[in-house]
Amino acid sequence: MKEESVILTLFAAMLLGCVAVGLSVLYAMAAGLLLFSGYALRRGFRLREVLGMWGSGVRTAKNVLISFCIIGCLTGTWRVGGTIPAIVYYASGLIRPSVFYLVTFLLNSGLSFLMGTSFGTAGTMGLICMTIGRSLGVSVPITGGAVLAGVYFGDRCSPVSTSALLVSEITGTSLYRNIRNMVRTALVPFVLSCAFFFVLGFHSVPTQPGMDVRTVFSESFNVSWPVLLPACAILILAAFRVPVKQTLSIGLLISIVCSLLFQRCSVIDVLRAMVLGYSSESPELGGMMNGGGLTAMIRTGAIVLIASCYAGVFRKTPLLDGLQSLFHRIAARAGTDMGIFAASLLSVVISCNQTLAIMLTEELCEPFSRDKEAFALALEDTAVVIAAIVPWSIACSAVLAFIGAPYASIGYAVYLYLIPLWHLLWCRKHTLKQ
Repeated sequence: MKEESVILTLFAAMLLGCVAVGLSVLYAMAAGLLLFSGYALRRGFRLREVLGMWGSGVRTAKNVLISFCIIGCLTGTWRVGGTIPAIVYYASGLIRPSVFYLVTFLLNSGLSFLMGTSFGTAGTMGLICMTIGRSLGVSVPITGGAVLAGVYFGDRCSPVSTSALLVSEITGTSLYRNIRNMVRTALVPFVLSCAFFFVLGFHSVPTQPGMDVRTVFSESFNVSWPVLLPACAILILAAFRVPVKQTLSIGLLISIVCSLLFQRCSVIDVLRAMVLGYSSESPELGGMMNGGGLTAMIRTGAIVLIASCYAGVFRKTPLLDGLQSLFHRIAARAGTDMGIFAASLLSVVISCNQTLAIMLTEELCEPFSRDKEAFALALEDTAVVIAAIVPWSIACSAVLAFIGAPYASIGYAVYLYLIPLWHLLWCRKHTLKQ
């Protein structure tokens, strides 16, 4: 397996090199696709067969890519239609000095659950909480940790989360059943995290007045309750387990109507927001609200597209056989979930991004993971959240960059540590009871 080890090491070096010099990992991923395809050709596969491997992988992620496009349009219309401003407007009124860290964690958890995106939440509620925190004089690292933990609460278990959609698709499981299972393993870590931030709040009580976020939003948007309908619709439809693409499409349609009726946007404005995202000329408002749109999903979609091509090559070649054997042995000795945990840790470290880590862990562990729902839960409780606490991972570094928080914030994002640890304890206890 020497040749395979060299190829995988070279790929990891390219990814880490891109992160080190500040280049997009897409360059390394594109080079990796050529590298892995070259390996397949060397192993005797024809070019047509290699392209067929790419196609089989892409077909696996087809529904995810379609959902990505709808979500991109949705994030743009939620901004221009006033849904996100209204959520932030009403939520910001809940912030009190003595519970600032706890409320920051809860607000980011709630918005990330509604939006299903860590980056989108960090760029709106996360940035607002950090701005308020700085004006109050509270600890920047702790505030950053509360934001980092909160934005990945919804990124993990929201019905409109792209990572949750990806996990359900590649494991062949129901998104809503996965969410139900995720709630079980998240309850204790969530409560402990709330207690952690609550206690910290009493040791760092701010005394300075914060910025008037409510005025900023109320002057630029109609924040009356009807603009919350798109978010409510998604929650209600998700509760009734309406198929994801239908749920997202209905939410998008309602959001378009809100944009036209309540914000007095033109059709061109709405279409621009759907494709290019929201953009404000005001530096203060733009710093909190700019973003979203179909173009914002291009990079994530490209990562999923290339990673799905990897999956097709991995399935047809022995490239990962050595690593699969290693993690299979770990699973045999220490349990399936420990094998998945070890594989996800390695996948995150070498892949530098959440999407590839999910798909690589699935490929490494699928042969010894018999229960599909348990496997999906294990992926959500390991690869999805571990990616957010590895400093060189985009899932971590991008969020911290959005809100201007230091890497020391990673140490305070306790929810992201408790999820995988509690999963291992919970699964062990569950197995013993059986």
